[in-house]
Amino acid sequence: MGMRRSAALIAAAALAALPAGGAVAQEVVKIGQIEAQTGPLATYGWMGYQGVKMAVDEINRAGGFTVAGKKYRLEQISPDTRANPQEALIQLKQLLENDKVRFVFGPFLTNVFNGIEPYATQNNGKFLLMGGATAMHGMLGKPNHDYLLRTWNWDAGQSGFGQLLVDYLKKQGAKKVAMLFQNDAFGKVAVDIYSPIFKQAGIELQVELFEPGTKDFSAPLAKLGAGKPDYLFPGYTDAVLYDIVRQATETGLFSRFFLVRGSLAPGLKNKEAIDDYIAYLPKYFEEAEKKEPKVKAFVAAYKAFFKTSDFPYDQAPLCSSSCYDHVYMLVEAMKRAGTVDDVAKIKKELMSMTYSGLWNIRYDSTGEAVFDFDVVHMKKGGVVTATHVQPK
Repeated sequence: MGMRRSAALIAAAALAALPAGGAVAQEVVKIGQIEAQTGPLATYGWMGYQGVKMAVDEINRAGGFTVAGKKYRLEQISPDTRANPQEALIQLKQLLENDKVRFVFGPFLTNVFNGIEPYATQNNGKFLLMGGATAMHGMLGKPNHDYLLRTWNWDAGQSGFGQLLVDYLKKQGAKKVAMLFQNDAFGKVAVDIYSPIFKQAGIELQVELFEPGTKDFSAPLAKLGAGKPDYLFPGYTDAVLYDIVRQATETGLFSRFFLVRGSLAPGLKNKEAIDDYIAYLPKYFEEAEKKEPKVKAFVAAYKAFFKTSDFPYDQAPLCSSSCYDHVYMLVEAMKRAGTVDDVAKIKKELMSMTYSGLWNIRYDSTGEAVFDFDVVHMKKGGVVTATHVQPK
């Protein structure tokens, strides 16, 4: 009798431990993120944070996912780096050592990546770091950097969006371009990337760098304008570009612009003073929403999830291509690998697949993302045309 009662109590306790409805409890896969969500450099990080948040919520609401017969749900841990490398380093240590996270999205900023790279390299093989920082490119494929995957497409090379954009600019008849970038880690890397691309295209390039925090660009604009270039090539976030584009048009020095970082918004704000505004966009959402069901659904989902009637068309591509699709891609790789723990097996699957989401995303042999994009060309008054490019 005592044994029967004990067995009954054990069975009752086991039933009580089950979730409501008798469903099997799900285990958790933690997704870390180290991005700037606030501050003047937060455009990329904030939208990336939103992209992860949307994808995690959708996957969990759909019941999670199954790997090797076991159910999982995702948990997002996203501290705000505020673009500070020291804060990011502390946060990454917390994610890896305390939270035991194996998958980290970010950073998008080169200065932040440079700050965390030595520590991340010490933990090679223990996690995957999936970010868009330009400086990541130079580390891909190097010894002790197996943890790296770059979720943004590269500027140079046959499939490089920068190379293909310069080819487009050459077709517009450009002979001389003035480059105005910030004097920081990314700005210097950008000059190194684009100088040979323009030279190969037969386009003369003049370069000026401005100091971080600059608000008055009259001096470098005047210096560049004296050379009579066909286009101004400024960078690199909207927070800076609004001032540069406005001041460049107000002075009458420039009416044609070429961008590989930043959105269409600074151009639209000054559309009556601009003759040409040529920009790289991962996807021109205003047009894609009308033609692509997945994009239309994404726009509706964004509005519903963030409880807003407005959609950030000028920034949304950063949100979705850098993180939203990549969360789904990561989950698919876990399913194919049959594990949520073995980062080497999961990376191998990521490197071998093409994920068809809002974009068709694949990785090249080094771990660099390759995906289709749009060259958006705005004329005076805000008339926009988009040329879709599918890299080889």
